[in-house]
Amino acid sequence: MKLQDRVVIITGAVRGIGQVLAQRVAEQGARVVAADILDVTETAQKVNAVGGRAIGLRVDVTRFDSVREMADETLAQFGQIDALVNNAALSAALKPKPFDAISENEWDAVFAVNVKGIWQCCKAVVPCMKRRGGGSIINISSDSIFQGIPLLTHYVASKGAVWAFTRSLARELGESGIRVNSITPGYTITGVPSGLSEDKQTLDHVNDLNIEQRVLKRAMTPDDLTGAVVFLASDDSAFISGQNLNVDGGAVHY
Repeated sequence: MKLQDRVVIITGAVRGIGQVLAQRVAEQGARVVAADILDVTETAQKVNAVGGRAIGLRVDVTRFDSVREMADETLAQFGQIDALVNNAALSAALKPKPFDAISENEWDAVFAVNVKGIWQCCKAVVPCMKRRGGGSIINISSDSIFQGIPLLTHYVASKGAVWAFTRSLARELGESGIRVNSITPGYTITGVPSGLSEDKQTLDHVNDLNIEQRVLKRAMTPDDLTGAVVFLASDDSAFISGQNLNVDGGAVHY
């Protein structure tokens, strides 16, 4: 198993992509810390059901005291931190609107979670990784940064910041043996209620448009991301840092 005896923290793990990732890294031998601002008991139970070992932590990534407690509790329970998957984001609840109709509060909330949250989680875990002589940080961005999706300017801008942050942090932490990479998923069917529309017909239309743009003509699900995350968390990517892996069925060639 590629992640045997490693400890992986996954934020935004209550459902959707984060929950599926937690199960998959556990299947690869990792001990998992499932973190979310909501109750993650179900995710921890699902990990344990596949023979893994997991703890669930209530964490607010916008507050440094909360993410620091996450790191401290991980060390108390498992004694180490080998990988961090920064998956927490404000996305599904956002409703499309013109850029000048986005309120200041909504703009700030998106950046607080999607950008500041990643920065703070990295600050919390990097000291431990440095003491261990290395680690892997995986930041989940979005292929919308290459497409320039309209009417979600705050979301797209925040995910662009994640990509830029990844490249900069990789150079800063390289001498410590810490690898930092990002993944840009495409539009993913997660089963999570979406702010795009409460109308199933509209959601189906959005999904169809995304499929049409892809080289691989099918819907994308959270399972499609798991291979990339396991790869970047494992020694298979030991000489890869500062890179972005686009996982969207070929919708964007970058």
